Amino acid sequence: MNEFLRPAEVAPMLSITTGRLYQLIAAGEVPAVKVGGAIRIPRQAWEQWLAARRDEALQAVRRG
Repeated sequence: MNEFLRPAEVAPMLSITTGRLYQLIAAGEVPAVKVGGAIRIPRQAWEQWLAARRDEALQAVRRG
């Protein structure tokens, strides 16, 4: 299993452009690292980040 995701793989999962994802990475909103000059998103960090966003959304819905 690939331990890193490319921004071009992650952007469609969020229904955003790759450019917008790069903006979120630059702002520190999405976890990423540089590997050999390329930006990569560690799969485990991505899964944790996504789960945290999901939990935040569910809590907001419950608060109504």
